[in-house]
Amino acid sequence: MTHNSSKYPAELIKNIAEEIDCGFVCFLNTDTLETESIPGESYPSLGEDDRNPVYQEIFDKVDTWENWIRINPPESWESFRFMEDFIDSCIPDGDTVKSRLSEAISRRKPFQNFKSVIDSSRHRQLWFDYKQSRLEEFVREQLHTGYHEFDSDNDE
Repeated sequence: MTHNSSKYPAELIKNIAEEIDCGFVCFLNTDTLETESIPGESYPSLGEDDRNPVYQEIFDKVDTWENWIRINPPESWESFRFMEDFIDSCIPDGDTVKSRLSEAISRRKPFQNFKSVIDSSRHRQLWFDYKQSRLEEFVREQLHTGYHEFDSDNDE
C-alpha cells in the first residue's frame, strides 16, 4: 500500500529526519500523525520475542494503532552515498577540502574520517543542511512506500 507523502506536514518530516539521523527507528501513526521512536539497535531483528522490554510500552502503543508506518534510519551504504553526493555536488572542484573529503571516505572508518575533515572546514554547516535535506527526502520516500512491519495480522 502506498501513502501520499505530501499529506504529512514539513515539520513532521523534519522531526522524523532528525530522529533517524540519531539512529532511531520511528513509528508514525498515519491517522493521528503521532510518532514514537526507539533506538535502532534495540529494534528486534528476528521476531516479536526479541523486543527489548525497556521499550515494551512503545511497542504496545504502536500495536494499538490501526494505520502506521515504520521509518528506519538509512542503511550505512545510503549514508555513505549522502557523503559522496555532498562532496561531488556541493564542494567546488578547486577547493582543497574536496580532495581531503574524498580521501577521508576512501579509507577505513569513512564516517569518522569524513566527520573529522568536515567539522574543521568552512563547509560544516553546508553539510548539516545538505544531510538534513537528504534525510527529509529519505523520510518522504519511506512515507510514500508506507513500509510497515511487526504485526503479521496487519500486513499492507
